[in-house]
Amino acid sequence: MSRVLLNANNEIQKKYSPFFHRGVDVVKYKNKLAEIIAHSEGIVVVAEYNKRYGKYIKIKHNNGMFTLYGHLEKIKVKVNEHVNRGKIIGTMGKDGKNQNRHLHFEIRNKKDKRINPTKYLNTDLPNNKEKNKIYYQVYDNKKQKWLKKASEIYDYAGNIGNPIGAINIKINKGNIKYRVHNKKWGAFVLNEDDYAGNIGEPFNGIEIYSDDTKIWYRVHLLNGEWMPWINKEKKYNGIIDGIQVIIKDEEDE
Repeated sequence: MSRVLLNANNEIQKKYSPFFHRGVDVVKYKNKLAEIIAHSEGIVVVAEYNKRYGKYIKIKHNNGMFTLYGHLEKIKVKVNEHVNRGKIIGTMGKDGKNQNRHLHFEIRNKKDKRINPTKYLNTDLPNNKEKNKIYYQVYDNKKQKWLKKASEIYDYAGNIGNPIGAINIKINKGNIKYRVHNKKWGAFVLNEDDYAGNIGEPFNGIEIYSDDTKIWYRVHLLNGEWMPWINKEKKYNGIIDGIQVIIKDEEDE
């Protein structure tokens, strides 16, 4: 999958040239428009308009390199904003010196000189140390809405006292799958845009698994307390109204 287009493969419309076109122009597979996502974790250093790129964004990454996203229809981030890999930062457009809708994508080295970005369209930047993170969100059956996302190690998702009906989990890198139990175990969720559970129907068990990342989690039971941290399938004797999910090497004491 593309590292710069949301839920898409890259179709290169114009290749990189060291003399005439020092970037690549990409569109979503089969020429469909797409939302633009951050290639890697970093800090937004430019989010503005100029005649050449139109509306464009430039991000500085952990290894000192830069990525640039040009000809945007909308910019959805601000200068000095920290962005994680995969965050939606804008929408594809044809702003600036351009006739057709596409994303103009550049990679620049630590000296801000443009290099060929082609081989990095689907892969990590060289020597870019990126901390792996988990983001998760639950549906509150009582309030009948999705609650805010949780990500920090001491954060949790849910409203204590309100049963959870569904959960969506995303991981910054690596893979993850998960499922919940109400009357029976549901199917594993693999697509980051999907969720596990039945809206309005509480669940009493959850399983979260990754074959390349150490995932630990614990739940809070309705009218009960926080259960111990686990990293395997577990069915609880009670409705779940809160959950914490983290990446760690050892179980909390």
